[in-house]
Amino acid sequence: MSAPAPGSDRFEDDDLESLGDEHLSGEVASDPEEARSAAEASEAPSPESDTPEDQCENCGALLRGPYCSQCGQKAADRVVPIWHMINEALEAVIELDMRVLHTFPKFLFLPGRLTKEYVNGRRKRYIRPFRLYLFTTFLLFTVLAVTAGQGLQFPFDPQISPAQADTTRLVAGGATDTMAAASAPSFLGSPEQREEWARAIQNNPGAVDVEIGGPETQARLERVLRVKSAEALRNPQDFIRGMIDRGPYVMFLMLPIFAFLLKLLYIRRGRLYVEHLIFSLHVHAFAFFAFTVGLLLGETNSGWLRTAADWIELSPLLYLVFAMSHVYEQGFIKSTIKVLFLLFVYTIILTIGLLFLALAAVVLM
Repeated sequence: MSAPAPGSDRFEDDDLESLGDEHLSGEVASDPEEARSAAEASEAPSPESDTPEDQCENCGALLRGPYCSQCGQKAADRVVPIWHMINEALEAVIELDMRVLHTFPKFLFLPGRLTKEYVNGRRKRYIRPFRLYLFTTFLLFTVLAVTAGQGLQFPFDPQISPAQADTTRLVAGGATDTMAAASAPSFLGSPEQREEWARAIQNNPGAVDVEIGGPETQARLERVLRVKSAEALRNPQDFIRGMIDRGPYVMFLMLPIFAFLLKLLYIRRGRLYVEHLIFSLHVHAFAFFAFTVGLLLGETNSGWLRTAADWIELSPLLYLVFAMSHVYEQGFIKSTIKVLFLLFVYTIILTIGLLFLALAAVVLM
């Protein structure tokens, strides 16, 4: 037997095995690429088989660590021990507590710091801006729904006597239908005055003027608005409740408007609109939180707490100046001038929005 010629190809063990498999199956790959593709196809799992351990059970992507790089799901067993579930729950609670501890000091006492941290990419340790906004919105409008027009007060005055405290609790807890009807805000007048105004509006065709559509449409709309306006005067609590229920929608629409005004004020800075929107979320969230605290303190019988409530409700103005000065890196005087202009335009737009809100509350009563 002659030895193989120098330079001739020598079969490796893997090549012999693959060649043997191909002969057994009756198929021989004529091209190395086809052989490689066939090998990969034979190793790929069938759709009916279970997901391999090195693939994500949620999206099927290849795992390269404890979490999926595509969907973020943790690579864990389908069935986990009870202690593992308890541990995950505790981790979630602790993580939320840590986010609260990191978020609220900057949010309340360092204007603009939270926005700057978030824009600069340090986000993991803080509550997300939109969640913070939703939380403070829920607080504010819940307190408004409880306190607006009800005349309820909490006996927090340290100089109040026990008898006076008991009387206050009885008045707050035992309100009858007659008291509820008479508990409208004082600027709306007494029930007798409101009834007189309601009759005057309902019976006077010129009390409401509509300039939409043809004569028949105008007459029909004017008649409906007169009836609804009279009903709102007779039942001011329903009108106020309707405004409070729909108030969050108006304020939500004001968020992008506020951000757009900021974009115009700082158009030369080249900042992205989303940065102004994040700032808008944080500023509105602080304002809602301050108004909530002010409303609660205003329901007390303590004079100094009510004074503190007034200052707290004014704090968003000063907060906005410092926040804009820090986030947009401008001097205090320039920031103050821009805040005044911003609030002037914002107040006009908000007033228009509140007028539409009042109209909707009247029509939908």
